[in-house]
Amino acid sequence: MIISLFIIGCGNGSNNNTEIKVENEPYFYQQWYLDINEAFYLENGINSEAHIHPSDLLTQLSGDGIKIAVIDDGLDVTHEDLQGTITNTYDVASKTSNVTHNNPTDSHGTAVTGIIGSSINSKGIAGIAHKSEIIFLKYKEPLDDNNTIELFNKAEEFGADIINCSWGTYSVSDGVKDKIVDLAINGRGGKGTIIVFAVGNHNRDMGNDESAIPEVISVGATDSENLRAWYSNYGNYLDVLAPGGYYNGITTLDPMGSDGIASLDENYLLYDDFNSFVGTSASAPIVSGIIALMLERDSNLTRVEVENILKDSSDKIGNVAYINSRNDYYGYGKVNLSKIIERVDTFNN
Repeated sequence: MIISLFIIGCGNGSNNNTEIKVENEPYFYQQWYLDINEAFYLENGINSEAHIHPSDLLTQLSGDGIKIAVIDDGLDVTHEDLQGTITNTYDVASKTSNVTHNNPTDSHGTAVTGIIGSSINSKGIAGIAHKSEIIFLKYKEPLDDNNTIELFNKAEEFGADIINCSWGTYSVSDGVKDKIVDLAINGRGGKGTIIVFAVGNHNRDMGNDESAIPEVISVGATDSENLRAWYSNYGNYLDVLAPGGYYNGITTLDPMGSDGIASLDENYLLYDDFNSFVGTSASAPIVSGIIALMLERDSNLTRVEVENILKDSSDKIGNVAYINSRNDYYGYGKVNLSKIIERVDTFNN
């Protein structure tokens, strides 16, 4: 199988005695996808509704105790903004725990992981689920069925509650599909492992992609105008959208030092970096992070309940009509964290 990493290019200290807060992260003001900074939004022409509407939930919830497996191309486990976050690693090629990027200019897995799990440490950015436990599983290319199934088996072995996949093949086999469906139905002690896939960046129907499996949560992208990003794939099985950017990228991590692709800050991919992180690859981990906050709030939620809450709570944005609450370009709409947690709080009442 040929893997498509769902990112597109877009040219464009220590506080021992001080309370460390999300808003004190040096680049939090750039994280337009999480919350609004009015001056930043005005300067960059960002729609006031483009964020995920967190209210004060990013200070209340952190994903504490929730295990998120990220299956991707590699990770800089030494990154200053990931210390204490990574609990397990596995490389399917070497059968070891070494998940370092093979190519010094690879950055995808580090960028994806940063969106979910960056620490609150006054060094860089705020991960949406910054106290979650990250399990990083490194794939190899070409990714055959046996290796893919092994990676999902490892996620299960390590006890993942959520699996994030910011990639796809457009040609998922029956064997891989069966493994994903089995985990989604029977994982988490019968509550169902929650598997999140990016839908892809080719402005095409999802086709026979992993994201089109009904039992996974498929995520498309919005831009800073709060509309579906032009590149975001579409189709009958699209579930929800989350920010993925275009003119304004998704500020996240880059491998430390001379490794990686960042041009403005060697440790971070900023929103206006020439190589800024843009695409449904960024949207998927935002949703995975949101799901971690949901499970922190109520760990008894089943996979089906999580999916239904996401769908029922999403904002109906854009200019395409929603028939029975959805359409093929926006799914059920864009995720809204405040509405989601409000729905979680009332779900069993």
